[in-house]
Amino acid sequence: MKVISIKKAVALLSVWPLVVNTLAVLSVVAVAGLGGHLAGVIAPLIPMLVILYRQRRTLLKRPRWIGGTGRYQTARYILIAAAAIQLYAAGDLTALGILAIVLTILALSLEPMLKSLNGMAVPYASNMPGHEGRNRASFRYGWIFTVNVLGLLLLVLATLAPTVLVPLAALVSVAAIVIAGLAFVDVAGRIRERRRFQDGLQVALEGMAPGFYIYWDAPARSAFQVTMWLPYLERLGVPFVIVVRSPGNFRQIAAKTEHPVVLRRSLTDLDALIVPSVKGVFYVNNAMRNNHMVRYASLTHIQLLHGESDKASSATPIIRMYDRDFVAGQAAIDRFEKFGVAMPPEIFRIVGRPQVEDVEQARGPIGELEERTVLYAPTWLGYQEETNYSSLLVGPAIVRALLDRGCRVVFRPHPYSGRSPELREACREIREMLAADAAATGREHLFGAVAESDMSVVDCFNASDAMISDVSAVVGDFLHSGKPLAMVSPRTSAAEFVDQFPMARAAYVLVVRDGQVLDLDDTLDSLTGTDPHGTERSRWATYYLGDIPRDGYADRFVNVAREELGLAAPL
Repeated sequence: MKVISIKKAVALLSVWPLVVNTLAVLSVVAVAGLGGHLAGVIAPLIPMLVILYRQRRTLLKRPRWIGGTGRYQTARYILIAAAAIQLYAAGDLTALGILAIVLTILALSLEPMLKSLNGMAVPYASNMPGHEGRNRASFRYGWIFTVNVLGLLLLVLATLAPTVLVPLAALVSVAAIVIAGLAFVDVAGRIRERRRFQDGLQVALEGMAPGFYIYWDAPARSAFQVTMWLPYLERLGVPFVIVVRSPGNFRQIAAKTEHPVVLRRSLTDLDALIVPSVKGVFYVNNAMRNNHMVRYASLTHIQLLHGESDKASSATPIIRMYDRDFVAGQAAIDRFEKFGVAMPPEIFRIVGRPQVEDVEQARGPIGELEERTVLYAPTWLGYQEETNYSSLLVGPAIVRALLDRGCRVVFRPHPYSGRSPELREACREIREMLAADAAATGREHLFGAVAESDMSVVDCFNASDAMISDVSAVVGDFLHSGKPLAMVSPRTSAAEFVDQFPMARAAYVLVVRDGQVLDLDDTLDSLTGTDPHGTERSRWATYYLGDIPRDGYADRFVNVAREELGLAAPL
């Protein structure tokens, strides 16, 4: 069972809004009871300060478009009442004070309307020929939240200097109303433009004549699933469009490519995509909403997935709903039988892993190299305990052993590793360890943004002489290099691990028991020295990555894809 952190539980239960609302109500009681005494300012100031503290990051920098708009709305209404009572009880509630209160209420009431309307102005298309989409606000609407909080603070403090603070509060609320008005005009324009585009989408697609679509629906930070395939799909030589199902996915992938991207939120929105030129659809994962697109029987539906590994998710019965499953080698086909999943043989096409075409071969036997570089590329926790293959919790011990051997280390954890506090801490410890060793020895370790962002996975492969990883797609890709590799078994013996994950037959296995890595030194001796599995590893590389010549390796994928879609080779 997945453990929910205290911080996440507090957020799910809306504890902070409840606390602030309670404090705001109590402040009204306190202000009324104190009868206008200046000490009455303290009561509403307490929940006000809590709001300021909780929203400090939002208030101290430029808002992220909609910003904190709508947060602590109920508490802020109550605090306006507390400020009004305080002014009245102190005898400072003039006509200007009443105007300031009305303006503050009006400005605050515009926030939820703006937030709701902005939710309708979702992004819809980018890089479409002949069309420049209005996918973002013209300015950051979130300024209304910052200005409203300032206006409320001035109103709460107004009895301290009413002749100065009351007019200031009124002016600030007027500024917030102006911001809201400009935002409403901008949002209306964005919604109108989106509807106009959607009405003409089918005509636009017919004019563009895409040959296929890439269909993508995935969690945050998953754009790599698509981007890894783009260079090879481009080689098909026909226009194509990336279809996404959520605004988050749209923003992720639109920032990564210059190819057309369209957002289709509802099931019926997909109907406009069916134009005569489109022959098929490529999928890069098994997202639940893939079946929304698969229902168009006139198209050829091809599953690519985003890696070659022995994980159970690579051999799911869901694959049956596609017309074709493009696999790297025979191992992917045999995997279905291993997991007891009956599949029609004609669904499979062996195309290799085109992404490994630039993976360089070993520069020589690793035991003969004067300096050795080892890539440590652990995976993440997965969504369930049974899919947790991560070795990161023992990662510091593995990296320490490599450093003690004088190895240069490339550290590239899975992009999702930051989702877990435990894995995040292990990553921090490893990065600090590498930084300290680099400072002490001068060894140029690669880690942090350099290895995780600036360099691609293939760059990390090519910078290394060996690799240590987990049950992960990077293992299959690394096989193309012919370099030695090790895999970590987090729960079972080496024999059980190899039986469960056949790819480990090409690797040296590190077994973890009770939080300790067994036989670490002996295994690293084989990995970075004698390498007795060299010949065996070559055989398994063919099994997993296809019996395809290295020269022009990616051409197999391109040619098979063209064949399945009925596309002629470009002139």
